[in-house]
Amino acid sequence: MKLRHKLFIAFFAIGLIPALVLSMSALYISSDSLKSQAYNQLTSIRAIKKQQIESYFAEREGDLTMLSESILDQVTQSSSDELAAMAEVNHHYFKKFIETYDYYDLFLINPQGDVFYSVTKEDDYQTNLRTGPYSASGLGKLFKQVQREGGFHLSDFSPYAPSNNDPAAFVAMPLKVAGEGQMIVALQLSTEKIAAIMQQREGMGETGESYLVGQDKRMRSDSYLDPVNHSVKASFAGTVKENGVDTVAAVAALAGATDAKIIHDYNGNPVLSAYTPVNIQDVRWALLVEIDEAEVMHPVRDLQWFVLIILICSIAVIVVLAYSVAFSITSPLGGEPQQMRLVTDKIASGDLSQEFSEDVEHVGIYGAMSRMSKSLQQVIGSIAQVSNQLSSAAGQTSSTAEQSNVSLHEQQVNIEGVSGAMTQMSATILQVAENARAVADSTQQVEAISQSAHTQVNGTIEVIEALSTEINTAAQVVAQVQQNSQSIGSILEVIRGIADQTNLLALNAAIEAARAGDQGRGFAVVADEVRQLAQKTQSSTLDIQDMIELLQQGTQQAVSVMQLSTDKASDTVISARGTANSIHDSYQEIQLICENAMQIAAAADQQSAAAEEINQALVAINEAAQQNAIGINEITSTSEHLNLLAVDLQQITGKFNLSKSA
Repeated sequence: MKLRHKLFIAFFAIGLIPALVLSMSALYISSDSLKSQAYNQLTSIRAIKKQQIESYFAEREGDLTMLSESILDQVTQSSSDELAAMAEVNHHYFKKFIETYDYYDLFLINPQGDVFYSVTKEDDYQTNLRTGPYSASGLGKLFKQVQREGGFHLSDFSPYAPSNNDPAAFVAMPLKVAGEGQMIVALQLSTEKIAAIMQQREGMGETGESYLVGQDKRMRSDSYLDPVNHSVKASFAGTVKENGVDTVAAVAALAGATDAKIIHDYNGNPVLSAYTPVNIQDVRWALLVEIDEAEVMHPVRDLQWFVLIILICSIAVIVVLAYSVAFSITSPLGGEPQQMRLVTDKIASGDLSQEFSEDVEHVGIYGAMSRMSKSLQQVIGSIAQVSNQLSSAAGQTSSTAEQSNVSLHEQQVNIEGVSGAMTQMSATILQVAENARAVADSTQQVEAISQSAHTQVNGTIEVIEALSTEINTAAQVVAQVQQNSQSIGSILEVIRGIADQTNLLALNAAIEAARAGDQGRGFAVVADEVRQLAQKTQSSTLDIQDMIELLQQGTQQAVSVMQLSTDKASDTVISARGTANSIHDSYQEIQLICENAMQIAAAADQQSAAAEEINQALVAINEAAQQNAIGINEITSTSEHLNLLAVDLQQITGKFNLSKSA
């Protein structure tokens, strides 16, 4: 996978993960907040409903107490007949009482169990609750309990046949009448009052409801959401499974637990339920306040859509930013770090034949490395070519110096021969001076000797001129070597500039890698490798520069020595030409001797002086030749040193593996 793709995925993940975390956190916090708010509201309603139900039954006890006192105030006799008569007289009052306080019926029961008064006069009127058909009904059981225990008591809802078998609940308390024992006044409760309490729904939304459940898991108040199947009447008429409430909350509340949690209601829907037991005398009901979870979480679902839209927009922005950042990081590289590392390793090992990928745009560091490799190939190739030329020139210079040395040796031999001839000529002139008479006899011999000397001097002049020409040629070769050395110095300057640029690029790359942090560590290694390569190139360039400077110093000395040898050779030519002229003059004088013997002595003296000068000139020529020999030896030594430097330079350039095109 390319670095750009890796960086894109990394930056995309860096941007996406916080966005997802924030989104999930916002949804979780919102959901938790809404649930907490809903639970708080449900528990508040639960507490209010419980207090209302308990107050309702406390009021029912107060109603019975007030009713009992009112009845006792109007009774003067203790018989049930008197009570019945009184009740019939006050029938309108009792009817108004049950209507005002929302009761279904009012009963007066004597100690024997006879229902001797009823407001509605249903089938239970004039029946006995001990032995009659309704002795096992809720009213019959309540009568027996009040007679047995006394005080206020409640009979839970159950089907009551006289009231069309509809569920009915009763409250009763004893009415003590002197002489008759303990009579009982009972009230049949209406479900409407309890339903009105439980169906007050302020702040409960569309699906909120509160209802009561008995120990038999049947309804004690009508359901707001399902009044058909889960009303009090339908619950007792049907089954617990279809019309009752057998939920986790109902079971827990009937067991005495108070809590709030998410459960499934009687219809199987998830709801937030706050439940608690309601204890009234010996009866326990479960009070449940519930609201559908879907309604509570509806704002969260709206928030989910909003967060989803924001998240999609954020992902789009993250994609653009991640791609832009990845592109901005990889563009200065121009290539893959792994590929760049392989290239730098090969360049560091001296292999400049590395072929750069053609499908990668040559920009940034990768492009700079490509250009650097090509420049190094050209420079090293030029250095190798120059070193070969330098080695060839050094060989030629050494060969020329050896030839010049041989010529100088021959010149020295010839000069020594001329010097000996001049010495002999001087002795002859002295003999001529001492014996003028012998001059005539020796004139022919002297003439021959003069002719020979003239020929030898001319030969010497030619040799010296040839030597001068060779020295000039050697000087030109050495000058060419010096120019080549300067060219190599210029090329080394180019290499040094490239190395400096490479070092600067490596430094810039290291800075970019530092900005990229952990993602740029691999790139920092590449930049360090490039910088080390640049430093090695600078070090090798300095070594080559030192060698070239030594070569330039040697060639400069060779040029100076050759220039001096040229000057000496020129002086020798002038002197030799003077000698030739002198010999020519001597030859003319010898001819004159033949004509005028009288002037032999004077001419002999002149020839003696001229011979001495010639001898001195020959000595000078000999010394100059010796100096030339020394200079040529130095040229030979310099050429050998130059050849060694060229070999070293070839070895250095040989470490680099150049491409065939270079």
